[in-house]
Amino acid sequence: MRRLPVAGMLVLSVALISFAPACRGIETVLCTATSMPHGRENGLRRVDREGVLALIGAAERAGAKKFIYTSYSGNIRLESPLETAKRDCENRLLAGSIEAVILRPSYFMEVWLSPALGFDPAKASARIYGSGEAKVNYISALDVVEFAVAAAARTAAGREVIEMGGPEALAQRDAVRLFEETLQKKFTLDSVPIAALEEQHRSSDPLQKTFAALMLGYAKGDVIPESRANAERYGIRRHSVADYARTFQT
Repeated sequence: MRRLPVAGMLVLSVALISFAPACRGIETVLCTATSMPHGRENGLRRVDREGVLALIGAAERAGAKKFIYTSYSGNIRLESPLETAKRDCENRLLAGSIEAVILRPSYFMEVWLSPALGFDPAKASARIYGSGEAKVNYISALDVVEFAVAAAARTAAGREVIEMGGPEALAQRDAVRLFEETLQKKFTLDSVPIAALEEQHRSSDPLQKTFAALMLGYAKGDVIPESRANAERYGIRRHSVADYARTFQT
């Protein structure tokens, strides 16, 4: 089996004229393409939506048997250019002629519990979005890769949507306490109120609107009840937030 991994704005921006030969003879396409977090030059529309839709069409015309698409949690439904792109691509696959597997991971622990979003274990500081009390099934990016590989190898005709989360649902403040216990450090907390996120969500800037939608979804929580059953069905041993916290021990 040959697979075509597609990732990043550069690949998609130059591939719009070369998808047909790239897909020729391919059995399984695995698409992780996104312009996030930068989204330059209207990347959310050009890359995340139009580029992926073009790839889906090219894969169908080339006779590919399976398309594995990385989307995000079905619980996140706040309006944004990323939401439009993800759901339009999902709907195109579900209505198409090719076998489709749509991966819907919850919030990546390596991103949302990282300095990029204000969670800095080295400096013992954490940014809390909203009250910090709503639970999230943080998932490791490593586990999403395992799901994608398992889906590529699995023989099953038709279309499937897989909601994915980690082994436990934790509130943001629970995650902070877990890191404090693991690293034996007291964290300093900084809070971003819901009102500020809602104001940002009203922005006309595509990227700012998308970031705000993701942060509002995060603040409101993202619990995936079917995550355990899906992991067992695909034979995935999921990493916990505790596993991730231990990687910061010195």
